[in-house]
Amino acid sequence: MWGKLRPVGSRIPVAHKILSTGQFPWHQNYRAEFTASGTQALAMAVAFAASRKKSVSAPEIIIPAYGCPDLVAAIIAGGGKPVLVDLKPGTGFMNESQLRGAVTTRTVAVVAVALLGTPERLDILSKICRELRLFLIEDAAQCFPPASTESAWADAVILSFGRGKPINLMGGGALLVRNEIYEESKSVIDQFPRMEARLGLVWRLKRRLFHLLMARIPYLVLEKLPFFGIGDTKYHKCSAVIRLALPESLVHAGIDDFRARPLVYPLYDRELKGLERSGWTILGDSSRSPNLPRIRYGLLAPTQRLRDEALLALNNSGIGASRFYGQALPGIEGLKEICGPARFPVAEDFAARLLTLPCHEDVQAEDVALVARILKGQSSH
Repeated sequence: MWGKLRPVGSRIPVAHKILSTGQFPWHQNYRAEFTASGTQALAMAVAFAASRKKSVSAPEIIIPAYGCPDLVAAIIAGGGKPVLVDLKPGTGFMNESQLRGAVTTRTVAVVAVALLGTPERLDILSKICRELRLFLIEDAAQCFPPASTESAWADAVILSFGRGKPINLMGGGALLVRNEIYEESKSVIDQFPRMEARLGLVWRLKRRLFHLLMARIPYLVLEKLPFFGIGDTKYHKCSAVIRLALPESLVHAGIDDFRARPLVYPLYDRELKGLERSGWTILGDSSRSPNLPRIRYGLLAPTQRLRDEALLALNNSGIGASRFYGQALPGIEGLKEICGPARFPVAEDFAARLLTLPCHEDVQAEDVALVARILKGQSSH
C-alpha cells in the first residue's frame, strides 16, 4: 500500500442529535468532573489528595519510572512532588516492594497507570494504599473503561479524550471521584475555573482536517514535516487547570464509537504466535480486558538492537511502529532536574526494548501479516 499507516489515533464522533439519557459506565461508583485535558484532571486529583493531608507541606505522589512526562507536569501543577518507582521486569507495572520502600511521611498518593491499554493491578495496589492510608489514583488515559468501574478500587480515576486516546474528542478529560468522597472533593474542584466547550464550525473543521490527515498518504507527508514533531516525546509544563463543560452527548458518542470498533489485537495474537520463542515478550493480558479495542499493541524485543532494527524495517515498509516514550522519565529532556539522579534499570531496559504497533480501526489483516513477516524475519537472522 502507498503511504504509511499511522501509529495511533481513531476517528472523532459527532455528538448524538438527541441527548442520551443513558448512564456512563462509571455511574454506580463515581461522579465525573470534565476537564480541559487528562493532564489537568490528574492535577486536580493530586490537589484533592494533598488537601486530605493538610499537615504535609511537600506532598509526594508515587508514579512509575516509565510513563508519559505529562504525569510529572500534572503532579507539579497539582502542588505535589513526583517520586519514581521502578517496574517489575518484563512488564509496565510498578514493583510493589519498591513502591512500599518509596513511601515516606510525606507520601499522599499513588498513581496506577494503565499502559498500552492494560490496567495496573488495582486489586494489589488498592490493598497497599488502604494499608498505608494513601490516596489511589487510577490513570486510565490509555484504556477504557477504567479497571475501577465495577470494583471502585481507586479513590479517583483519570480519563483523557485527546488524540491517540481510546475516546478521541480532540481534547478534554475527566476526573472521576468515588461517590463516598465526592462532596469532600468539591471544595477543591470548585476552586478551578470552568469554561464551555466550543463545538461549533471551527471544531467541525478541525475534525474534518484530522480525519483527512489520518489517511496513509497524508500521514506520511505530515510525518516528514519537522515542525510538527510527530512522534516526539517532550516535557511540557501544565500551565492551567480548567474544568470543561463537555456535552454529555459527545462523551456518550465517543464511548459508543469506541465500543463499535473492530478488534485488531486478536489478529496480532494469531500472526505473532511463536515470536516469544525468539525471545520477544508480548505485552498485555487479553483476559484482563477481553473484547475491548486497544490503541496500541506492545512488544518487548530481546535486545535494543533488534528493537531498533525492527522499528526501522516496519516504518520503511509503511507500518507506523513506535518506541513510544523512548526513555524512562528521568531521561526525557527537562525531567532529570525534576526527577533526580536516581537510576531505574528495569524501566530503562523496558524503554530500550519496547516496540508498539498500530491497533486502530484502519489496520487491515494484510498489515498485520506484513508486521509478522518482518518481525519473524528479523528474529531469524
